[in-house]
Amino acid sequence: MKLIDDLIDALTDKSITLTDILIKTKVLAFKLKNQELTSWIDSELNGYPSGQLPHYRILPCQVIGNLSNGFQRATNYPIPLTVLSKEEREGMTTVRLYQSISTLDDFVHEGDNTKMVMNVPPEMYGYLSRDLDNDFVIEFARREIGKIQIIQVLTSVRTKLLDFLLKLNEEAGESNDLNSLTQGTGKDKVSSIFSSSVFGNNTTIIVGDNNTQTLTNSNNSTGNFEELKKLLLETGMQAKDVQDLETIIDNDNPNPTNREFGTKVKSWVGNMLGKAMDNSWKVGLGVAGKLLADAITRYYGWK
Repeated sequence: MKLIDDLIDALTDKSITLTDILIKTKVLAFKLKNQELTSWIDSELNGYPSGQLPHYRILPCQVIGNLSNGFQRATNYPIPLTVLSKEEREGMTTVRLYQSISTLDDFVHEGDNTKMVMNVPPEMYGYLSRDLDNDFVIEFARREIGKIQIIQVLTSVRTKLLDFLLKLNEEAGESNDLNSLTQGTGKDKVSSIFSSSVFGNNTTIIVGDNNTQTLTNSNNSTGNFEELKKLLLETGMQAKDVQDLETIIDNDNPNPTNREFGTKVKSWVGNMLGKAMDNSWKVGLGVAGKLLADAITRYYGWK
């Protein structure tokens, strides 16, 4: 169908902005009479309201700050978050992007921005300083994500829309008439294609500023250590550390009800966070915690 073909061509043309493509896709959504597609396009164009976001707009971040004890100072130092509860740590090391696509696009393409920065409220400084050694206290703290993470969000939207349009084009066949896809089983098929293409099983995790890993939430992920091993090695983790996890992960008595790792796996995760902190595993501390939690949780089939 020409409208779909034109949108597919536009998505593969980097000179056409994603905002313009989404606006044109609203015409297709209107013709399909598909409210799910319309709502998604509106949210991407106008920004999402407070509440639930698509998983590709929820990103891990690093918590960085300046520390001092009156005699020594450390700048741009990863802030330890051991004083926080699990829920508090997750909130502190997670950024939710509610902004419109055009706002994110402007951030990427205008100015010399390399990171998006969100300041930590000053009232948190004293609390976060409680576990610091040698009388260090936090003078300033911020949460930050790299430009590459914003680029990945834009790429994700473009790719998901392209996947939807390619599958829709295949479903429509040679016909230029969308009527068969606006009612009955055809309408249900469009909704199914849209849901699987845009809100499917893939979760994108950004590691540091340069590496992208994808965890697939499928039946093959559960208990598949080769898949977990491949992901961890691609983050730069040492083979010995991966091997250590392999020897304990299946015999550590995890608690699936509370989604709690066993004692040995917890200790291994703590060791890897220590390596992230001293830079022997070159993954940001805040990113490392979420990466390991998500990867192992998927391996156990809890997510």
